[in-house]
Amino acid sequence: MMQDNRDGKPPLPRRRVVMSLLAAAGGAVVGAQWLQSRQQARISQRDDALLDGEPHDLTLSWPYAGTSILYNVALRQDFFSQYRLDVHLREGVLTGRDAIADIQAGRCMAAVAPVLSWLQAFQANANLPARLVMGLQAGTFRLLVRRRLRIAKIEDLVGHRIAVLNADMADRLFFSVILRRKGLNPETAPNWVILPPDQIDDALLAGSVDAVALHDPLAWQLLRNPALGLVELVNSVSGLYARRTNLALGISTDVLQQTPSAAVALVLALRDAARWLPAHMPEAATLLDGRVAGMGQDEILQMMGHEVLGIAPVGNELKTQIARYVDELKLLGLFPDSLDSAGYARHVSADILHHAPVAGP
Repeated sequence: MMQDNRDGKPPLPRRRVVMSLLAAAGGAVVGAQWLQSRQQARISQRDDALLDGEPHDLTLSWPYAGTSILYNVALRQDFFSQYRLDVHLREGVLTGRDAIADIQAGRCMAAVAPVLSWLQAFQANANLPARLVMGLQAGTFRLLVRRRLRIAKIEDLVGHRIAVLNADMADRLFFSVILRRKGLNPETAPNWVILPPDQIDDALLAGSVDAVALHDPLAWQLLRNPALGLVELVNSVSGLYARRTNLALGISTDVLQQTPSAAVALVLALRDAARWLPAHMPEAATLLDGRVAGMGQDEILQMMGHEVLGIAPVGNELKTQIARYVDELKLLGLFPDSLDSAGYARHVSADILHHAPVAGP
């Protein structure tokens, strides 16, 4: 007769099977972790082989770098110094176009600007002496509308006034693509109003504009201001664009040819900073405390919680994303439909972690 099993354990033969399965599962986990660590070690060895071990001074043009989460992490968590980089920021850089102008004029060795701005610059000057080597962060574009207007979809903005900081900024380009996808003419459907940032609040309160197209941190501050009565209609932090880079790092072709290891060091430092960021948001918020006007550490952390962090594509992933942007700019007539988007993305970018230095422009 079978013994009563009062201790709740499976019979001995079954127990042996269960233990064998658990051991096998544990071995699989350990094996997967070992394989992953080996792969990471190989990647690290490959990256190390691209470095020369020498210190490098780099002049970097980055709009509002002082309020950039990623830049502050790279600098103040010593990711730059780990790769023996001494990074000098260009002063007075207000837009991506300013940064691109700096690298074109030889005033900097590397520049950060929205991919959309880079593509416009390459379209205007095929010999732009730079190549895009990595994406830096996802976009934080937000289209905010006055709640009392009860606008439910972007098509309802026809005839309304949308404030932007600059007619050529990526904010306007991004939402122009979305308007075009809805079958609207982005040049005429809404009325774009150019306003400096310190006049937007008053314009919204007075009703002289109905919406704003901006990016964080200013967009977040406006959205969280109860006196303005704004709601978010469309953004780039969810859906199709959530995992796509907004900013791109461009490196001077002279640097890529003459001191490629300096370019590699900059890419690796920023990539490491981007990977560190999502798991250390409270620490990152402390780095920005007091650096963003009107925002304390707690509000910065709240803003970060509504953004997509850790985006840093390189190589083929970056090229794929650039090609998608090219396709979208075709919708605005900025590139011909016949253009090979993938080929163009290869032309304006460089995979410096896997391939030899690029030729000049």
